[in-house]
Amino acid sequence: MPEIFKDKFSYKLDIHIEPNWYKIYKKLYGSKSEKEFEKIFEEKHKKMEKDDTSSLWGRRYYFTEYYDSASGLTTRFQRVLCQNGKQYFYPVDEFGDLGYIFESDSSLHVEIQDKNYEKKKDERQKLSVEIGEDFIRNDIFDKNIGGPKGSWDYEKENYIFSFPLYEVFNFLLALGTRFHDTERNTIVEWPEHIQKKFKEAEIEYEKIFEFEPTLFDIEKHDKDFFEKIGRPKISLSSSDRFNSSYLKDKNDTYYGVELKLFRPGENDRIGEFPPRIK
Repeated sequence: MPEIFKDKFSYKLDIHIEPNWYKIYKKLYGSKSEKEFEKIFEEKHKKMEKDDTSSLWGRRYYFTEYYDSASGLTTRFQRVLCQNGKQYFYPVDEFGDLGYIFESDSSLHVEIQDKNYEKKKDERQKLSVEIGEDFIRNDIFDKNIGGPKGSWDYEKENYIFSFPLYEVFNFLLALGTRFHDTERNTIVEWPEHIQKKFKEAEIEYEKIFEFEPTLFDIEKHDKDFFEKIGRPKISLSSSDRFNSSYLKDKNDTYYGVELKLFRPGENDRIGEFPPRIK
């Protein structure tokens, strides 16, 4: 936890992940012709029941983290929107979800009498998926222990989606602590080091502006700070309803991140001690 939070700031962090399950499944399923894959996909999709609670297909994720500087407590809540229209909201210790895009791909659905049992089991293992706050990865189960692998057991190729959340969080934090409320302003151009991370992760930053936004001149107010954080460009306001921006990767997985800082006294529920009982 950055030292600055311990005495001054509380925060609310919102993360949104919307996987393009069709493209992810196609990538994991391997080299099949378009026609062959379409047939396989249609069969899998038809077998799904409306109230399927096991398959990941269609799920979208909203992660919210609160940090209270008065108590030092961090709380996390996760909201999952399912393909059947239902949604679930609950507290968690860590954000995430795991399983199979289609439950019928699970190794449990391979008949043990099948002469190709081990081969099919290994093939289906690659179709297992885990979603975290800043990644989507596959081949998640350790076949020797039966449970999920440790994060150190993954190879680079296992990461279907990866987002530089640490760098983005620290940039928004630095921005908001230096200039009040600017952490929520529209990013017109990300800092140079974050743009480099986006390029490495094959993430695009899409912007749709009805008109060119007025910029907040960071360099004019603090040139040293501007250079230090990577020469970003941000809009003057966070309330411009005529602009839209979003992040997506090569498989059209959409990602959103928003940070809101609270200084003592700005929010009666955050950062203040309860009144003394007389």
